[in-house]
Formats: sequence, structure tokens, C-alpha cells
Amino acid sequence: MNARAWVRRLCALLWPFAATAALGASLMPESPWICRESGWDPARGLMPSEIHDYVESLGAAPFDTRTACAYWAGLYSQRRAGIEVKNVPLARLILFPAPGHDVRQLSAFLAGSDAVRDLERRLSYVIVTFDRGLSGEQLLTLLESEPVGYGEPDCNGPDFFTTSNDSLNTGLRRDCWLRAARTVFPNDPCIDDLWGHELIGWNPRVAAGSLPRLVAVLDSGIDASHEDLKRNIVTRVIPGRRTESGRLNARCATSGRCYSHGTEMAGTIGGRMDNGIGVAGVAPNSRLLPIVISSMDTRALARLSTIAQGIDAAAHQGVDVINISAKWPVDSRAIAESIVNAVGGEHARQRLVVTGYTTTLRGDDTVREYYPSRYRCLPGVLAAVPVDMRGRNLSHLKGRPNAADGRIQAPGVDIVVTTTENSERGYALSEAAGSSTAAAYVSGAVALVWGSPPLNKCDAQQIKELLFCRSKSSDSTRYPWINVDFLRELANVDTGSDCGSVMEALGCN
Repeated sequence: MNARAWVRRLCALLWPFAATAALGASLMPESPWICRESGWDPARGLMPSEIHDYVESLGAAPFDTRTACAYWAGLYSQRRAGIEVKNVPLARLILFPAPGHDVRQLSAFLAGSDAVRDLERRLSYVIVTFDRGLSGEQLLTLLESEPVGYGEPDCNGPDFFTTSNDSLNTGLRRDCWLRAARTVFPNDPCIDDLWGHELIGWNPRVAAGSLPRLVAVLDSGIDASHEDLKRNIVTRVIPGRRTESGRLNARCATSGRCYSHGTEMAGTIGGRMDNGIGVAGVAPNSRLLPIVISSMDTRALARLSTIAQGIDAAAHQGVDVINISAKWPVDSRAIAESIVNAVGGEHARQRLVVTGYTTTLRGDDTVREYYPSRYRCLPGVLAAVPVDMRGRNLSHLKGRPNAADGRIQAPGVDIVVTTTENSERGYALSEAAGSSTAAAYVSGAVALVWGSPPLNKCDAQQIKELLFCRSKSSDSTRYPWINVDFLRELANVDTGSDCGSVMEALGCN
């Protein structure tokens, strides 16, 4: 392994503990607006305050979406030297209608503007591309128009100078897949390399008897030709071929030709079990729906509107779990409303969103938490904290942990993963680390528990409460640890029991 690979691996090992220690001395950030208000408050202004200040400072100068996004994220001072370019890109904004107006009216108003080049209409907002050279004065005039209620730039990953995830592929190739199939159940040759499975109390007999749950993997796509994944992948068309989301999904959702991260996460969630090759997922009978939210060949996130459309598509397809192994630094109204629509209101008991707990240490020794992890304030969201707990004893909790906090620990270091970087034999494994892999473990655990009869009769909130209730702890860790060994106790529960009776039998009522 080269020096750079060692540094990356060391960072992956140390980061979770450093972040946890820093949290003890820092104030938690204010909750996102969507967690404090039932709807958007017009008094909050026409746009994010950072964007408003930037636009006002422009005057007759052109609006630069990338600069605006950097200000919004609080990362403008970290812009790389030479990032400024002579040709300012086309301005692209997400605009919401004002109270008393609807999207159709807003679209008709915008269509009459000479400055507008293109429109994409969504359910609650319009995505507008303007002609090159739109000035700050012109944009302010537009935003102050009666039909416009709120606007935010449609940023993407490079605008923020952050990646779509913090998972590190260490570059280590695992050769366990070259072994012959085991002679015992399950016969997957790499099963003993999955230290995380053992630590969370995973049992192959329980996993084999679980019912399939539909998990949307919002990532870079899943290789549909992968021997450990192809039987579990659900192929469905994501609407909007003219949109960035439609184009990305058309090319990358199942092709295996794009960035491998989605394939890595999919194997941890729902890799096939007892098929004589490779690994087994935590919930090996899961159905996996790939939805692409990253650019085609890199780790960079696609636009905010593309992420929002991916969440909407997952909810429309009726998935049980939405796994988002990604991060971004801004509280986008478009995304926040999509998440609320997916797990709030009448959908609050239908599905859960799982994301990694993503943070960074600021210069003043406080910790900044990224999105969508910060949406863990919503009842339908869980944030997975990545840790390495091999060799440490986990015990039953002294008291029931607070499920409302949303944070739960999961394996996140040296995780053996499926990959699209295959050999001539067509199959290989690698290692990954970070909050993305922890999120995949939690998504797999949610799918496994929810698919284990009679817990399949439970709703999403009951499953979340159960996972926290039956989690475990360690003296050296702060948050509860995901654990599924209680599923073996279901053998003593009447299969005809309702969810309330089962939870009572498991000590969680």
C-alpha cells in the first residue's frame, strides 16, 4: 500500500473518535427550519441570507451560481486558487411560488421574461435557467415580483468543493472471493471477513427467512451484472429524460460503467447469500432500487434539484427504506420538502430515510454537521455514526436510548464491499470506510428487522423505536450501537401476533 493510501486509511480510523470527542465540547447546531416549522415562513426572506447578501453586493455585475453556492455553504474562503473563470456559467435557480400563487402561475410568469432560457416544472417549484450575464439587480427585481416567494441556487457538488460522500475506498483488494464456496451454510467464501455482521448480532438463518423489503439506494447506480447483486436489483424508469436526473439514471442506474460507490453500498445492504461467491448483505433478500444522484464518473454530487427528484422518485415507487450515502452543506428547501413528503404526514409510518452522520471539525473547535444527517430531527430519519468496534464488548443498555436523536452507531471501518472494479473473472471485492458504509449497515438492519415476521406487520416508526430499544452500548462509545441479535427471540413469538404484542414480548412497549 502506498503512503497516500495509508494516510487515508488512518484518517478513516481516527475520524469517528475525534469527531465524537469534539462533540462533547461543542454546541449542537440549530435544527433545520423544516424541523421547527410546519411550513415555509415568508418572513424568512426571498432567499438564503448568504445568497441575498451576495446578490445585493453585485449590482450590475453578473450572478455566478458557483460563487453563490460557495457563500451559501460558508466555504467561499476555501475556494481553490484559479477557480474564477472569465465566462460566468448560466445562472440556475430553484424558485417557489409566493403564497396565493401556484407553480403553474409562476411558470407562466417566468416564461414571459426575456432573461429566462429554460424552465423545468416540478410539483412545488420551478427550476429556471437564465441567459448568461444575469445581473444581481435583475435577479433581485425578479425575486421581488409578486408570483415569486423564495429562491435558492441549484448547486451541485463541485460548487461546494465537497464530495458526495465521505466513504473511503482504501484501494485494498480482498482475495477471499477467489476461495471456493464453503461447505457449510452460508457458503459465501467471504462471510468470515464481514466483522461488522458478527458484531451487530447478524444470524444467517434469521436473514434467510426474512421477507424482501424495497430499499432505494440513492447513489451512483448499481452494477446490474454483478453476481452478488443482479437478482436483487429492481429496474424501474425514473421519469424526466430531459432532466439531469433522467439522464444520469438512463446511463448509470444499472450499467456498472459509472462510479462504483453505489455498488459498494448495495452489497452491504442486500448482497445475495448462500450463492457460493463473495459476500452476503445484512438483508440478503432485499430488493434494491438504484437512483442516481451523483455525476457520471466522479464522486461529485449532482444538482440539489436532482437529489430532491431522486427522493421524490423513491417515495413514488413505494420504497420502505431510502438510503442516502451522501452529504452536502446547505439546508435546501427543495430537498427538505422532498424528505418531509417521503417520511412525514400520511407517509410517516410507511418508510424511513437512512443517512450517514457526517461532520467536520471547524477552526474554532466546534463541529459542523452536514445534510441530510441534520434532518435526523425528523421522526423518519436515522443517521449512522461510523465506528470500529472490533474486539470490544457490547452490552445491553442500562436505559432506553433516545430514538428522537436519530444517531445510532454501525460498522464503518475496513468494510469488505462489492465493487465494479472487477477483474477478468468478473468479480472482485474491495474495502471501504466512512459514514456511507455505516448508513448501508443501518439500512440493511432496518430492512432485515422489518422483513422478519411478524415484525413485517409493524410500521416505520415502530421499527425505528425497536432498533433503538434493542440496541447495545459500550463504555467507550456515546451513541447506541445497532444490533439485531434479538431477532432470534422471534422464534418464541406467535407468528400471528400483531406488532404491539411482539414489541411487548421484546420489552419495547
